[in-house]
Amino acid sequence: MGAGECDTYLRIDAGGIIREIPLVRLGLCGFGRVPSNTVVLEDGLVSREHAMVRRNASGLCILNDLGSTNGTWLNGRQVLAPVQLKSGDRIQIGRQIIEFVQEGTPTELPDPAEVRTQFHMDQQLVSAMVIDMRGFTQLSAAMGEKAIAAMMADINREAGELLATAGAWSVKFIGDAILAIWLHPSNALMRRDVVTVLDVVSGYQQIFRLAEKRHKPPAALRFGCGYNAGTASVGNIGSGTASDFTAMGEAVNIAFLLESATKTYGCDILISGSVFSALGDARFRPAHMIGADIKGYDRSVPALALDFGGVSDFLQAFL
Repeated sequence: MGAGECDTYLRIDAGGIIREIPLVRLGLCGFGRVPSNTVVLEDGLVSREHAMVRRNASGLCILNDLGSTNGTWLNGRQVLAPVQLKSGDRIQIGRQIIEFVQEGTPTELPDPAEVRTQFHMDQQLVSAMVIDMRGFTQLSAAMGEKAIAAMMADINREAGELLATAGAWSVKFIGDAILAIWLHPSNALMRRDVVTVLDVVSGYQQIFRLAEKRHKPPAALRFGCGYNAGTASVGNIGSGTASDFTAMGEAVNIAFLLESATKTYGCDILISGSVFSALGDARFRPAHMIGADIKGYDRSVPALALDFGGVSDFLQAFL
């Protein structure tokens, strides 16, 4: 997608040559000297991985400094914490001035808390998302118990904040994995519900990038994601002070199994076809669905396999 097809982009003047870098929804744009960055800046004042802009599902763009040596500057002030960009902002990285342009108006997603309901026990349509870190056992052995615990504490804290903002009804941290549940009292999903989950996945990528900068793991942090929708038993399960809001049932089990199957199918995300079947405000069936074989089931599960780089194109078609 070129900048002409995107309402939000970065304008860079490189020696009189104007470049426009599109910022797609749920996309990450990295700045630095190494080729893995979206924008490579050959400048001795620029760190290898210097800064990053993430565009969320509603269209808002957030600028982060990645612990650079010489800092990132926004409109003449040093960026010390994540900051939301507005059209016309000027970002300075090393000697390079970058203008942020947003021609459209970001659309805030409705507050999921407005429809949040608590149950003692009930059957309810839910979305279940499972994210699991890849290679955690080897990473733990290489980093040591203290270092891996410190890194996971940062990741889980920031993931918890991300999921609270996204209106998740229940969040469970299970070792290096996380289970998030959203309720759908209307007995149907809306497109915004799917976008919310994908926004969380995008936010998780950013959390992992920041954890790499802070904790210096010996290998890049990677994760897989399984996403399913279906009926589950939800409610206050437990007794006394040990009770907790959670969900149980096949819908949740399949989300775990889809995440595990991402390794088999060589993708980052597997979205169950049940998610699209449950849509109440659109009829949408993605092309190139696969029949995912999952452990313990004698039938395959229709699913959409995505890499992180393909989420933006999917979102364009979906919306």
